[in-house]
Order: sequence, then structure tokens, then C-alpha cells
Amino acid sequence: MADWSDFIQQIKRNNDIVDVIGSYLELRRHGANFMARCPFHGEKTPSFIVNRNMQIYKCFGCGESGDVIKFVEKFESCTFTEACEILAKRAGIPIPESSANRDDKAYLERKKKRDVYLAICRDTARFYYRAYYSEVGKTAREYIAKRGFDEATVKRFGIGYSPNSFALPNYLQSKGYSLEDCVKCGVLSQTTSHGCVDALNGRLIIPIFNMQSQVIAFGGRGLDEETIARGKYKNTSETPLFTKKDNLFAINIAKEQKQQTALPNLVVVEGYMDVIAMYQAGFRGAVASMGTSLTEQQAKWLSRLGDTVYICYDGDAAGQKATVRGLDILDKAGLEVRVMTVPEKLDPDEYIKKYGAEAFDRLISDALPLPDYKLDLLEKTFPINSNDRAQRNNALAKYVKGALTMLKALDDVRQARYITAVSLKTGYSEDYFRRKLSENDDEEQPQSDVAEFSPEEKAKYFVAACILRGEDYASIEEKPLCNTVFLSDLYDYLLECKVNGVKPRPDMLYTVCPNASPEQYAEIIDVDLSKQRHDVNERYFGECRRLITVEKLKNRRDQLTKQIKNHPDDNTLLEELAKLSRKITEVK
Repeated sequence: MADWSDFIQQIKRNNDIVDVIGSYLELRRHGANFMARCPFHGEKTPSFIVNRNMQIYKCFGCGESGDVIKFVEKFESCTFTEACEILAKRAGIPIPESSANRDDKAYLERKKKRDVYLAICRDTARFYYRAYYSEVGKTAREYIAKRGFDEATVKRFGIGYSPNSFALPNYLQSKGYSLEDCVKCGVLSQTTSHGCVDALNGRLIIPIFNMQSQVIAFGGRGLDEETIARGKYKNTSETPLFTKKDNLFAINIAKEQKQQTALPNLVVVEGYMDVIAMYQAGFRGAVASMGTSLTEQQAKWLSRLGDTVYICYDGDAAGQKATVRGLDILDKAGLEVRVMTVPEKLDPDEYIKKYGAEAFDRLISDALPLPDYKLDLLEKTFPINSNDRAQRNNALAKYVKGALTMLKALDDVRQARYITAVSLKTGYSEDYFRRKLSENDDEEQPQSDVAEFSPEEKAKYFVAACILRGEDYASIEEKPLCNTVFLSDLYDYLLECKVNGVKPRPDMLYTVCPNASPEQYAEIIDVDLSKQRHDVNERYFGECRRLITVEKLKNRRDQLTKQIKNHPDDNTLLEELAKLSRKITEVK
């Protein structure tokens, strides 16, 4: 532990923050500081400041700040440990290993082999690339031209060609690599009759890179009927460098795009060609899951690049079902998941070719939030609006069961919103869904002695916390319904500050609400409003404010309903009730 602590201090001493950031960005001196356009959000006027004396950076546009390690971690989309390793290599500082690893010969051997495997993959990629441009690569070049990919795209993805079974083994042996290592890193296959052969012979080659832009595997696309009969697409085998389910194709390109400008849309598709077609059409934030269901490791890679991810799998029914299976993993990882539906059972590549980039961009804009997509898919599977009464009744029971499963996966605020949506869709009361969800919760979780806050209360605490801390998106026009003295006093204070044109002060919380319980204080203080989650917080704030508004409108509706019972002929009350009902539907 002491070695690692000393190592971090040594990294900071030997990596001047101005020099490091200057190697990534164009810095200009501004008095005692240096300025640049912030790499973490799009801006035209520089607001990103680097201070050499304090060895820190700060963006006054998005609020991002930190030291030299934090900058590399954020810019390179890597972990803290990986950022330290990057800076250590930059300064020529040896990286400390744990005492166990220092004495572990097997560990050192694995580390040495990994470097050899990376070198083999790098040289294999170069061999394939040269073969593509040679005389034997004519078939591959004709195929690429037919697909409409230009020269810049070919070079960007390092597309290559495997001419036959034996050219690559001969080349790698001439470079001094053992055939055993070439087999273990996946680029060669061992056969009983022919010895070691190229695993992807006769195919168009697409190199697969990791986040650090190192080649770790290859994909091959058949170009003739004989090869396609053995599988249109084929990957090199899984190795210590490459596990298909834990990697994403083109993750390195998305990372580089994020470094150049703010990544506008991070889109996950199924295959290599979809990504390449999207790149060609100007969508530089596309990655491919390579046909596998999404995994926790892939969710971690995606979360390094942004808060929102768009899923665009094939438009057929099987593709839609495959889409649903892995999306909850992304949701649990804290990503906002939106699902695109490609019409006419087309894949993204086909759709772009047929309708163009602008049409595909509209599909991104029309993407559904994950809960809406699940409900939409449920309705397609169970037609609850069928004209056949028996069919409708049978479908309704299955739809409600599926909707309850969907609702259980949501946080309290989203759950409250979608309970209302499902209630309106099915005709079942909101209380029915709350009761069913509560029954399930009781079976799965022990009862707590501490009273739980309702979704509406949690929403009020979150809204108050955002306003109290001066978040730029946070405001409220009127006092919500307040069932506790604490919330009533707090919102009185926030609205008073608004009227007087002054900023609320978080340190006034205990003065304004001196008799609150520890749980009430904690519900405000523990709200996480870190700048890394700014966009997520803003969206969540909007959801909370909508929930608060609906609660107040419903309360007024209940009051009107009681008044109408006593004055059924009062047209003014009836008109107000009708307007209020429309308003509730609009807000929901």
C-alpha cells in the first residue's frame, strides 16, 4: 500500500499538469493560468482553465475539475489505475507490483505472454492490410466498393484480406513468432492434416481493437459461396486478449470521438458492417456487441463514454426480443437506455443505404426510453386493443403481468410515473398496481422499522436539494403539497429566496427547519449531484417535478369531485374538472 501511495505522489511530481493537458489540448496562456476549449462538453468560447501552481484544472462551463490523474482518467475513458499507468509510462516511472505479483512467476509469465500476443495481433493486422492492397486483394476491394465504403473508411478501420491458408503462418514465422503462440492468441488454427493455418483464410478481415486501440482479435466476412457456407461471419477464437462478450467493436473509435468533441449519440448495433456503414454516414459514436447479449463488462465500457446509450438492433421480431434481454443490465449500470426501432425489418446498414443518414438520425431522435419500449413490445405481443372481446381479455391479463414485471425494475419516481401510464392503458386502477407491487416487495424483502418515503416525497426532497444547491436547471414556480412541517418550511424558504432574487444557502437548512428528523435531513444532504451525472440529474429533476405537479393536480381534482357531489348542476365546477383532467393527461 505504501509503495502505491508513493507511486501516485511520484506520478504527480513528474507529470506537470500543463505539460500533460497541453499534449492533449491546445492551451493558451491567460495571465497566471492556461485556457482551452473544454474537452468534456461542446463549447465555442474557452472556459477550461489549467493552473500550474495548484496543479489543477477547472471548467467553468460544465464544472468538471481535478488533478492530472483525474484528467487522464476522464479524457482517456479509463480507470484510475489505468490513468496512473499511462502517466507512469509517460514519465518513465516503473509501475509497482504487489508483493504477491513480484514473487509470482506465473503472473510474470502471463504478463510477458500478453505482450507477445499483442505484438502478433499487431503484425497480423499489418499483413492483412497489405494483402488487401496487393494483387490478391482485388476480390476484397471489389466487395468494399460494392458496399459503398470509401478509402478513408477502409484505412480508419484497418480493413484487410486473408489470401489463403498458409501465407499468414509463413509471414509470422519469418517475424520470429512461434506457431504455438500464434495459435494461442487466436490468429492461427491447428489442424491434424495441414498443421497451422490461417483461421480466417479467404475472408475480408476486420480487426477488433480494445479501448487502448490495441488489436486483440479479428472478424472475417466470407466473400464467396464456399466460404460463406462455413459461416458468413467468423471471429478468431477467444484468447487471454479477447472474450467476445466482454468487448465492443469500435469502442476505440467512439473513445477518440469523445476526446475530439462531445460524443453526441452513443449507439450500440449488432455487427461490424453496421458500425462501418454508420461511420461512413457520419455517425462516429457507433459500437457493435458482435451478436452477443449485452453484459456487465460491456455496460462498464459504455458508461465510460456517456450517460445515455441508444440500442439499435435488427428490426425483426427476433432482433427486438434480443434487444430486451440485455437492456436491464445497462439500466442497472446507471445508463439512460433508449431503444431505436428500424422499420421494414432492416438492419442499420440497409436502412442507411435505402433512406440516408438524415432518416437514420430521425430514428435516433424518436428512440423510446426503455420502459416505453417494453410497454410497446408488450402491446404488440398481447393486443389489448383487439376488437375480439375474448382475445382482448386474454391479452389483457398477460399484458398486466408483463407490465408488473417491468414496473418492478424501476426506481420509485419512474415507477410512479409508469403506474399511471399502465393504469390509463389497461383500465386497472393505480392502487391495484401499487398493491400488487407491494405484495411482491413484501415477499422478497423484510419489513423495515424505518418508515419509507413515498415516491412523491422523494421527488420533493430531490427537487428541493437541487434548488438549494443552485443547480442551473433547478426551479419551481409554486409550493407543492407538503405533508410534513419540514417540507413546508423548506419550500417556504426556497420560494422566498426566489421572490427576493437571492440564492438559497444550503447552510440555512438547519436554521429554517430546526425540528426535522435525522432521516429528513439525510434525504436532502445525501442526494448525489456530482457533475459527472449532470445530464442524468437534470432529466431526473424533470421527472420529479412532473410527479409533484401531477400530485397537486390530482388533489385538486379530488376536491372538485367532492364539491360536484354536493352541487351536481354547477357547470363551472364541471368545466374546471374537465380542464383539470385534460391537464393531468398532458402532464403525465
